Amino acid sequence: MTSTTSVVLTETSLEPAATRALRYVADVRDLVGGNRVALLRNGEETFPAWLAAIDAARERVSLEMYIFQNDSIGRRFAEALMAAAARGVTVRLLYDFVGCIDTPSSFFQQLRAAGVHTIAYHKYRFWRPRFWGLIRRNHRKTLVCDGAVAFTGGINIGDAWVSTEEGGGGWHDAAIRVEGPAVAILEGVFLRTWNRRARKRARLDPDKLVRPAPAGDTRLAVVSNKELLDRFAIRRAALYAIRESRAAVFLANPYFVPDRGILRALQEAAERGVVVNLLVPRRSDSQVLDLAARATFGPLLASGVRIWMSDNVIHTKALAVDDDFVSLGSYNFDHRSLAYNLEVVVNTLDVVYAAAVKKMLEDDMGANAELTLATYQNRSLVERILERLAYSLRRWL
Repeated sequence: MTSTTSVVLTETSLEPAATRALRYVADVRDLVGGNRVALLRNGEETFPAWLAAIDAARERVSLEMYIFQNDSIGRRFAEALMAAAARGVTVRLLYDFVGCIDTPSSFFQQLRAAGVHTIAYHKYRFWRPRFWGLIRRNHRKTLVCDGAVAFTGGINIGDAWVSTEEGGGGWHDAAIRVEGPAVAILEGVFLRTWNRRARKRARLDPDKLVRPAPAGDTRLAVVSNKELLDRFAIRRAALYAIRESRAAVFLANPYFVPDRGILRALQEAAERGVVVNLLVPRRSDSQVLDLAARATFGPLLASGVRIWMSDNVIHTKALAVDDDFVSLGSYNFDHRSLAYNLEVVVNTLDVVYAAAVKKMLEDDMGANAELTLATYQNRSLVERILERLAYSLRRWL
């Protein structure tokens, strides 16, 4: 096994750390200060934190989820949401129709009957087919409780994210916990999608949300795309940070099929001496996307990018640059997230949080063998053909 190369930046100039960190953000007006953030690793840390926040809620719960399954962990969340509604909490649940296609409608009907305001995003009606409505999905995973604490990341509600010791799939993933003024921004992102579909009595004006008092000193930007506007906002912020990298880039993504601009930025960073580390699963839940991802590895390896392929399913969507910048959320580096899905990420400038994210990625990388250029070039002709074919279909995967 080959370990990653840890890089610690040192102050070689009189530039203060607070000023240095700003180089990774294209527009500092996007930053909101006064926040406290924490990294939650995998379902083992995330699910208890989510359930505790729902159980503690006294006013409202805002939850949007791409996948919400009728399994062991899904039923625990359903019970927590129904219990919250029973004690007078206004509970809003927005789930994606395609993401929850395997979840029986009776599961959500039970939630509605218990007083949970429940809406399916872009529910497909066969008597009124709309192709664009079918492919445009809500891929966000966000929970906000009482307007005081918010969570977002890549974790869905399903047993795949439960540890193997507890009988789950043991998928590796992450979420961020946010307290402070940015909580209102995250809830506002949810409400602007919710209000377009909810009945009037279930709506809440995001402009009337009261921003919580400062809870820490972390500056962050909540970056989201909209159904028609700002489609490239998340990609643009990530590209800017990569181009500004000085020492190290850590990138984990389960469906890594980026556009040529992202690929070129990673190559150029490696060529100018930045240690670029890419972590992907050896096998995700999409074999075609796995093949398309491998088609990009040749130029990356040739330019010096280091690639780890994990035997565990890596569902983490995280980008860490140097000592300061982290982007973590629901965004995949593929065409679907770029062009079709609703996504959200939290871009932070926080040295302690960044160190925790890099440690998480280093742990996952260090547990697996590094892919070398020689090994990659030794794959079969059939593999090469399948990879090229899959990559040619990347805009439709």
